[in-house]
Amino acid sequence: MKIAMILPHFFPYVGGAETMFYELAVGLAERGHEIRVVAETVDEEHRGYKQLGKLEVWYCDWKSAFGHPFPKREDIEKHIEWCDLVHTSIFTTAPIVSKLAKKYKKPSVLTVYEVRGCKWFWTDVFYRSLIYFAVEQYSCRQRFDAYHCISDATKKDFQHYCGKRRNAQRVYLANDMGLAGCPVDPDFKIREFFKLKNEFVILYYGRPGRTKGVYVLEKAICLLKKRGVDLSSVRFCFLLGNEPKRPRREFLNRMREDGLRGVVRVRPSVPRDSLAACIRQADCVVVPSLTEGFGFSALETCQSGTPLIYSDGGSLPEVAYGKCRSFENRNASDLADKLEAVISGDEDAFEQVPEKHFSREAMLDGIEEIYKGLVTVC
Repeated sequence: MKIAMILPHFFPYVGGAETMFYELAVGLAERGHEIRVVAETVDEEHRGYKQLGKLEVWYCDWKSAFGHPFPKREDIEKHIEWCDLVHTSIFTTAPIVSKLAKKYKKPSVLTVYEVRGCKWFWTDVFYRSLIYFAVEQYSCRQRFDAYHCISDATKKDFQHYCGKRRNAQRVYLANDMGLAGCPVDPDFKIREFFKLKNEFVILYYGRPGRTKGVYVLEKAICLLKKRGVDLSSVRFCFLLGNEPKRPRREFLNRMREDGLRGVVRVRPSVPRDSLAACIRQADCVVVPSLTEGFGFSALETCQSGTPLIYSDGGSLPEVAYGKCRSFENRNASDLADKLEAVISGDEDAFEQVPEKHFSREAMLDGIEEIYKGLVTVC
């Protein structure tokens, strides 16, 4: 089958969505499909046509707004004309791909990572939230032959906010972090990295975006101090991405103003093999996301065998397993309760949730099943 993937970003751009499509493209190519990817230029090394293993990738110079590139018709039309099926994702690539797929009568698939709907208004000013809401509605309501939702929570929100679609199908993603064979930096030591001694390490890692719940975690730490909880042997360690810059700066300023410097350590993101070691060596990981389409951080933590505290928002309850405990979404007081139980060594601080499996083969099988249902001749 000849498959054209028209995407906003692609490898080596860093992100959960990009990781998913890279693994999908490589896996489908290994199964004998011809894959062409068209995406925005990443850097000087990834510009124009590139051959990445069995993948043919065209990196194009597209203009962006709010971090989302707008593809040029002339960059993607010939690839849609060439393919048996075209696959894209929300937001900015969906309208043009839908239009061209109809023009050339090609089956089309839209991957929906997350639909926030009214949840846009939880974290931003009204006018900006209204713009995001409108863009999401416009993108998700484009006509496609199948809609791939990455979790049951995403599928539920998609059908709630964007109209019930019979051809919306859930196929979970996959991630090898924490599994046997995943590269782990043998020289990485979490306490050396954060300049600690023997303190109990509670880790947050990822983007400092508002929907990731960093402000909920910060408020929970303040509540622990206010309650008089002994934090002398505890450190809250943050691996924070550089983007988005403004929320990152605001978050750091807020922690400074609230006097948390003594119990908090902040460092920039690390390479993937070092991150794998960091997760394994942490005493506990917190994933406080307000919204989450799938929840890679939660899955990576569970697969690593590290205890997890997570928000019950979005898809996180679908993903979490092992030694873990949920707290009420956006409720800093409830998160503080869960953290206090962990810090005090309460034997009931965690629950034991049966193991769950999110394999690469299951992801590929699910996507192939969607494709084969749309293409009569493979």
